[in-house]
Amino acid sequence: MSKKKKIIILVSAVVLVQLGILLYIVLPGFLGDPGLKLSGDADILLLRTTPDEYTPDNLLEEHDMGEFGIYINNLWFNRNHPVYINIENRLDEPVQAVYISARSNGRRLVEAWETRGTTGEALEAVIRTAKNRLTRDEINSIDTLEICLGHSFRERFLDQPDSSHNLTSNIHRGILGLEIVFGDNIVERYAQTYIVASNRSNPRLMELFREKFDLSFDEFSEGARIFTFSGEQVLVKLGDTPRATLMERGNIFVEPAAVTRESVERLARLSGMWLNNNVHEDGRMTYKYWPSAVRESTANNMIRQWMAAVGLIRFGKAENKPEIFTLAEKNIHYNLDNFYIEEEGFGQIIFNDEVKLGAVALAALALLEHPGREKWVEYETALQRTIDSLWNSDGSFTSFYRPEGDMRFQNFYPGEALLYWAALYDKERDPQLLEKFMKSFEFYRDWHLDPDNRNPAFIPWHTQAYYIIWKITGNEELKDFIFEMNDWLLPIQQWPENPLYRDTPGRFYDPNRPFGPPHSSSTGVYLEGLADAFELARGTGEMERMESYRKAINRGLRSVMQLQFVDEVDMFYTSPPMRKYVEGGIRTTVYDNEIRCDNVQHNYLAALKILEVFEDEDFGIY
Repeated sequence: MSKKKKIIILVSAVVLVQLGILLYIVLPGFLGDPGLKLSGDADILLLRTTPDEYTPDNLLEEHDMGEFGIYINNLWFNRNHPVYINIENRLDEPVQAVYISARSNGRRLVEAWETRGTTGEALEAVIRTAKNRLTRDEINSIDTLEICLGHSFRERFLDQPDSSHNLTSNIHRGILGLEIVFGDNIVERYAQTYIVASNRSNPRLMELFREKFDLSFDEFSEGARIFTFSGEQVLVKLGDTPRATLMERGNIFVEPAAVTRESVERLARLSGMWLNNNVHEDGRMTYKYWPSAVRESTANNMIRQWMAAVGLIRFGKAENKPEIFTLAEKNIHYNLDNFYIEEEGFGQIIFNDEVKLGAVALAALALLEHPGREKWVEYETALQRTIDSLWNSDGSFTSFYRPEGDMRFQNFYPGEALLYWAALYDKERDPQLLEKFMKSFEFYRDWHLDPDNRNPAFIPWHTQAYYIIWKITGNEELKDFIFEMNDWLLPIQQWPENPLYRDTPGRFYDPNRPFGPPHSSSTGVYLEGLADAFELARGTGEMERMESYRKAINRGLRSVMQLQFVDEVDMFYTSPPMRKYVEGGIRTTVYDNEIRCDNVQHNYLAALKILEVFEDEDFGIY
């Protein structure tokens, strides 16, 4: 071969190598990142090029949303966009990871990531990538984009015990994204809004990762590097009038100042409508709904179902609408037809071969409160016999009719039975019933004050029952115990000066005491009791106590308002036809979107009471 040909071949090889490098750098911006699939529809990611600890100087803020919405809308529709004064510096920041999910009527059609260039270049590239994976009809159907601008990646370790860094702690769900790197070519990244919309914890995501790549736990533990990352979450509504909303944990943060009479009226109205909308054609009430899975759970609990019936009845009274009472009657008939039996005159609410005192008592309460009570006199009388049979001469209650003699759940079921007895006495004034009620009060006061038994779950049921009787009798011992119980409850509520995340305060949860995880149904039932304690304090001139209860109630309302599904922002992953099962519903926690009927009914009943006993000036956190 001649020297000239060797030079030509060498030059050609160099050119081909350089062209290959150029194509590797440039083409993905046009064609999207190549490689393995990410959870859902997104692709494997290129490794980030910026340092793990890098945090951008300028973050998107609320005042940027007007420009940002127009900017993203123009990118999606291939329109020219003007110079943006407020966000141009942010768009020039080096990118770490940009995520986009394109949705049509709540359904995610595609998602994609970009990790190269500036933030503006990455946004252009990731939108181009997403559109390249859609048909023209699909592109035209997209109405919403969710965007996460990921940054501040930090490596985490499975054995970190500190809750502020622990990968298994649920408190981070929806605030921090997750990245898993395994080997040289496997990278999966889960954006904050993806985690919210899929309702998955970090342990579940890691489990899915292991399943996807057929890794044992030991292989994963030894070979995986795990990172969390922060970032801005923005929901962009596309169209002629685009709208961008800055989100936290896939939601809008409820400011403490948002607690007003008008906002609580809205909370109550939407909660009542959820109860109304979730009664099915056959009268069945939705027990538990999973917005992420777009389906109901097959689980059930008759105590919660009968309290939901009470909530629906009180919604009918609040709205003064006969059609709601008709719907509640339909629900009552369904529950009786499917879960009521009578043996030797004893009425029973049976589920999973158990007959619980609480279910029997709350079924009787629903029948008592319905305007058509006379239709079910035989049922209610038979249920009363069962409650009476479970009452003991020392004032205690046996918790179960079946299995016989079972004394579990003393913090719940006796209080529910006493609430029914109080409501019954309020109507009928039977002196023998009052005598038995007071005997139970004496027993359970001593029982609850025993340090081995003391539990916040006891308090709201007994508070409500004792307050009904106090209003009739003025008994000082009832009053004093109501105050003693609720004073002890208050420190369990979270209201720190510097919470880890600002959307959590107001819930009743003490991580240092063994009273169970946070749950919106607990917040609701505590608020029901506190509303009675507040009114009692005001009526008896206990102004300092009244103020303590007022603060706790408003803080709890803020928490509940944070948890309620109210609009297309927090329902961004729910299709419009299915929103009847979601709108007005109360999430279980800020990081778990499961809706259970008692989440809704307890908070609805609490809101009704609060609206009744609060003056306008009592609302607000100050």
